[in-house]
Amino acid sequence: MNAKVRRPATLAKAILVGVFALSVAATAFGAAGRRAAPADAPADAPSEFTIFTDAELMRGFVALAFGSDMRVGRTVGIRKFDRSISVRVAAGAGPRAERYRRVIEELSSKVPALDAKVVTDTDEADVAVWLIDEKDFVPAMTSALGKKIAGAFVRKTDPQCMTQTRSAPDGTIEHANVFVIVDQGEDIFLNCAYHETLHALGLLNHADRNPWTILNQNRSVGYLTVYDRLMLTILYDPAVKHGMTKAELDAVLPGVIRKINIPTKASP
Repeated sequence: MNAKVRRPATLAKAILVGVFALSVAATAFGAAGRRAAPADAPADAPSEFTIFTDAELMRGFVALAFGSDMRVGRTVGIRKFDRSISVRVAAGAGPRAERYRRVIEELSSKVPALDAKVVTDTDEADVAVWLIDEKDFVPAMTSALGKKIAGAFVRKTDPQCMTQTRSAPDGTIEHANVFVIVDQGEDIFLNCAYHETLHALGLLNHADRNPWTILNQNRSVGYLTVYDRLMLTILYDPAVKHGMTKAELDAVLPGVIRKINIPTKASP
């Protein structure tokens, strides 16, 4: 649910460690089709793999779609929005707000079943995004969530970038608040922006042993990886319903993955 921000002094070392770990993992797992990070990714962003086995996608999706670091209220099974998603920048402006808008546009363009757009009106949106300096992080959380909930999040997770979601008992996400730090450099901003938005959309868990996802808290990525695009594509496939249990998901997941994984294998 949260991405802890690494300080700039240690970020380069952390990225090098992540790249080494990714190389080792490539031997242990079956991913292939390695390519450089996109041109608009941070300068030190790790490369990515583009070809995955069906089993790698299946294991990864189950790990990311069930569970979370912190949950308020009871929800059952898969959590996702069941409608077009409005996103509003509740705090923040300028280049960071514009760059975040492009993050949402990219997600919508690369995951056709995901209908998300940034709105500019003052009505409550499905996702409220707080682009804030680090010193304002806890006050902004308190303002948005209330002292009790914000305090519980801080005590349990010691977060810096963070997402809080509210879901109905049937697993439908009703609202999400996303908090992204903007004053610790472009690489940290982008990593938080993608990481937290994936949480807001329903990939609520972390998978720290998965070498391909941005939702691994031991890696700083800063762009939408092929793997995470596939995770969102699975989540928003019409066959994957909000509220599904693992047993119910097992009945449809192999077919969904076979369907979406063919183009990836053919066109890395």
